[in-house]
Amino acid sequence: MRLLKTLLPLLLVSGFVLTSCTSARKAAEEQFADDEVSTFILVRHAEKDYGRDPILIDIGVERAERLKEVLKNTDLDAVYSTDTRRTQQTAAPTATEKKLPVISYDPAALQDFAYNLKRLYKGKTVLIVGHSNTTPAMANYLTESDAYPRFSELDYTNLYIVTLPRIGKPRVLKLRF
Repeated sequence: MRLLKTLLPLLLVSGFVLTSCTSARKAAEEQFADDEVSTFILVRHAEKDYGRDPILIDIGVERAERLKEVLKNTDLDAVYSTDTRRTQQTAAPTATEKKLPVISYDPAALQDFAYNLKRLYKGKTVLIVGHSNTTPAMANYLTESDAYPRFSELDYTNLYIVTLPRIGKPRVLKLRF
């Protein structure tokens, strides 16, 4: 099956297989396209205290735990966070549960980061914890659009699921948690 899965897209492109059966060809392409969907789960850090590089407050700690529960049945391949304490604390419960390290990224280099994520995580699922400005900006870079505005400073509930299929348009599911 693995060999067929590897060769079928090549054969489909070269026109050797299923040329007379359009519906079967389309079904085969969709099946393999689904196998290569990249998924990026984007969240802003949870509720924080004030000051320079603040930590999460109690309700923020509870939200970080809720994120872990929301993602408990999701296979993650990586967890990314900026270097701030609030984003690291938001990512930590999920990363610990999944036995993954929290990998730091530079929020000042989002466009390059998005490009690298799309290249490195084809067909994978990645959690990215950011800020009120970087989280929607990341959705825009991943989808190559400008559809997602900055979050309100008072809103910590947004969760975006960005899916990038091998074939077709990116999709963004906007949820609250």
